[in-house]
Amino acid sequence: VVTSRCTAMVAFVRAGVPAPRVVGVSSGATRDARPARRDAVVACARGDPRSHANAALLSLAASSLLLAHPSAAQAETLREMTVAAGNAAFLEKEFTDLKYAGVKTVVPGLAGTEPGSEPVEAVRVTYDADKISHETLMRTYWQHADPVNANGSFKESGARFKGAVWVADANERAEVETNLQRLENSGIFGFEASQQNGKTPKALVNVPVYDAPPTTFEPFPEESLRRLTLNPKGLEKEIKAREIYFKDLWGFVQFCADKVCGYVRFAPRCTNECLDVFPQYLARNAGVPPLEGNIKITGGSK
Repeated sequence: VVTSRCTAMVAFVRAGVPAPRVVGVSSGATRDARPARRDAVVACARGDPRSHANAALLSLAASSLLLAHPSAAQAETLREMTVAAGNAAFLEKEFTDLKYAGVKTVVPGLAGTEPGSEPVEAVRVTYDADKISHETLMRTYWQHADPVNANGSFKESGARFKGAVWVADANERAEVETNLQRLENSGIFGFEASQQNGKTPKALVNVPVYDAPPTTFEPFPEESLRRLTLNPKGLEKEIKAREIYFKDLWGFVQFCADKVCGYVRFAPRCTNECLDVFPQYLARNAGVPPLEGNIKITGGSK
């Protein structure tokens, strides 16, 4: 019986297909059947006295089983993040565009904040934490949120369009609250009009931080998905408002400094503690003089 089983395994290898499942290990068993199949193949290679060629083929089969079926250690580490910043169609697209980096799914819907409050438009993002971090995803959020608007977000007014962030644990809360304070201290989102000379930063009043998950989450129906991709004309005013806002805060300027021209500075308003949140701008602007002194702006984001 053993010889015939080994002969069959050799035939499978020669045909270029994996050896069959080892009898006695069911598909629903707790332990993986693949190691058992591999061990059986190796045992055949050791116990078949007829030829060294069969042994070599079966050893190759054992290796192919490992290559064809990565171990559980390589499995994805899936986590969820829920955030709100106005019309959910915009965050839906921003996070969908990060699928190449580790985002798996993006679901827009209405999320509950606290009892008695109106739900807000939000997105629930599922991502592979081994490929993209929560802090990296939050950088996308900070760049597409309107945290100083107490009445909504951008051109959308009302409680439904207010911002919010839900955190899964103490580490996420510490990260979000620390970066929230850094961004407020930096003044990236502006200064109080009456305190311009004293440079008092605007308070980031539109980013309450809640414990995840939201009290409720109702996904939008199919016809409301991918609105920014499928029907951008219906959101022209909102798109325009966000483009102006984004370019003002996160765009670039071309300038001359001390009569030397050709300099480019990215996100020029992101200074001081803002660079602790967005270190990529510190790297991109390395060697570029600050926008101080004898400066002449020659161009930039439009």
